Amino acid sequence: MIYDIVTEDDYRDALNRFLQICEAPKSEDEVKEMFLLMTLMEKYERENCSFS
Repeated sequence: MIYDIVTEDDYRDALNRFLQICEAPKSEDEVKEMFLLMTLMEKYERENCSFS
């Protein structure tokens, strides 16, 4: 399970895991992991993908 996203490679790993979870039936743990990944990816994007 991914608990932090610091680098672009971490972000790609998180995105790939998120897509894996989305494509398969989900257990309760996978749903929790999916929401954690969404939060971490959103935070990373806000901090590193500014367009200004």
